[in-house]
Amino acid sequence: MTDAAPKADPAEPQTLNPELRQGRDGDYAEANNGSTPLDTISVKKAGPAVWPVIWAVTTIVLVAVTLFLIFA
Repeated sequence: MTDAAPKADPAEPQTLNPELRQGRDGDYAEANNGSTPLDTISVKKAGPAVWPVIWAVTTIVLVAVTLFLIFA
């Protein structure tokens, strides 16, 4: 029976998965960098905050029901 596992290179440190190898992109330079995300960000105008009100009302109702079930 043959051994299908690749032979470990003694120059590389042992890792959990020997199939994973670290590599570097030799063509990358700082000039290849894109614009910063904050230069092109767009934010919607603030509308009515409906969800916080819904969560607050739901929380108050559930706390009231829980208190009623415990003390009634």
